[in-house]
Amino acid sequence: MAKVILDSWREGLEKVSLTKLQVSMLGKSLTESKSNVDCLLDGKKIIIEIDSLDLAKKFLNNAEKIGVNCELILDSSFS
Repeated sequence: MAKVILDSWREGLEKVSLTKLQVSMLGKSLTESKSNVDCLLDGKKIIIEIDSLDLAKKFLNNAEKIGVNCELILDSSFS
């Protein structure tokens, strides 16, 4: 399992796009996705566990494009 940590956000963050990205790519509910965005805006780190390494990488790349500072943490099963 991989973890994507949403650390912080940059000016111009596309909040709605980040919510939609979580719903469409990760299958998160709209409520959970919006809550994650609100927490990120409040300065909290968000940890999202993703089963697929490929999906985690794609999500991270898309999140970075819309203004999120994030990092990928790999579970030992991927090494």
